[in-house]
Amino acid sequence: MNMSKPIIEKSTLSEQVRNYILNVITTQQLEPGARVPSEKQLTETLGVSRGVVREAFQALSILGIWDISSGKYPRVQSLNSAALETIFNYSVVTQQISASQILSLRSTLEVHSAVLAAQNGTEDHFSRLRIEMAKISEVFGDHQSFIYHDARFHMILAEASGNPLYALLLQALRVPLEKSISAGLHAHDIHDRRQQIIDVHQAILDKVCQRDAEGAALAMQKHFSSAINALIIEE
Repeated sequence: MNMSKPIIEKSTLSEQVRNYILNVITTQQLEPGARVPSEKQLTETLGVSRGVVREAFQALSILGIWDISSGKYPRVQSLNSAALETIFNYSVVTQQISASQILSLRSTLEVHSAVLAAQNGTEDHFSRLRIEMAKISEVFGDHQSFIYHDARFHMILAEASGNPLYALLLQALRVPLEKSISAGLHAHDIHDRRQQIIDVHQAILDKVCQRDAEGAALAMQKHFSSAINALIIEE
């Protein structure tokens, strides 16, 4: 038996290296932040060039599985929405899905998120929500700041749900909508709707902090059925 034969074959090398790495993560049950084999170790173990390993590293980085920014040793990446953001954004740009379809899915997620936030949220979550609520009122009129703090408000709700998938999906769905939200806000004079926008966010905050799950769901439904949402869909 030829012991010097490479572990992997010579076809689609980078894909096989990628699958080898994924198998290492799975079999060793590595957690986020754990170090994994370096570029040098993999080239020696698998008998492939550094270029092939780097290609596999890059593919895993794009997928959000691999963190190659921390130095010599790559690490298992924490859960993030990068790959989903790319997919959703590409789908909108190529007109395979519309902003209104994304908003429809997002509204379903957000209603359930509000319910779970009321049930599972901590006092720290509620405190952070209050801070973002104050910022939403304070920066109203500055569209970019409003978009930022509105996003933070909804992300904290998703985090408070206790299910990391809500935050993951919400972030991925939010990114393709950012341009539509900005365009809609700039295209309309929303100052006369200021109180409506503030009130609907305040209602969500109040119900969640009161741990009123049913009330939180109704408040979030009102948010997504209100006239303000028509402003952010510029198709």
